[in-house]
Amino acid sequence: MAQARLNLKGVTALVVDSDRFTRNLVAQMLRGFGIDAPGQCETGMDAISYLQHHYVDLCIVEAVLPDMESPELIGWIRRQEKAMRFIPVIVLTGYTQLRMVEAARDGGANNIVKKPVSPQGLFDRITWVARVSRPFIETADFVGPDRRFRTIEPPDGVYKRDTDDQKGEHASVTPEAVNRLANAMQKGLT
Repeated sequence: MAQARLNLKGVTALVVDSDRFTRNLVAQMLRGFGIDAPGQCETGMDAISYLQHHYVDLCIVEAVLPDMESPELIGWIRRQEKAMRFIPVIVLTGYTQLRMVEAARDGGANNIVKKPVSPQGLFDRITWVARVSRPFIETADFVGPDRRFRTIEPPDGVYKRDTDDQKGEHASVTPEAVNRLANAMQKGLT
């Protein structure tokens, strides 16, 4: 049985990593998925400058950049105008200590991938981000996709978020960028 193929034609991406080899490798994987000429940046400030002039549908960011850590860059993205703030962000890291994973998650990342990443591993994460709709949460301390992966009642039975309805389900807010990515993927699955 043939495996499903992914066609991301028309989807734009940005790869941010200080290591040129890793940037090129990830960009090559994305081209293999159908993304034409993904943007590449070496530092967080380069990425901010790039994003001020280009809209992308997907960001893949190294956890620790020379001038900032990924939560700082993701925080900047999440505080921007409507379309940009919803860009799915996947964080790549060679370090999987709990504090690094928590920092990326709490910074607003959609997903975290351990280096070295294989094409199949990256493909799976992009597919997951596109298919799993997570409500976008905005509080004084956090802006990004809901960090909870399971929909269960709160332990004390008291709903604390505006997006929680009384059935324990979340109101669905599907960001434009995730929809575009999911639509492109659906067209490309054969």
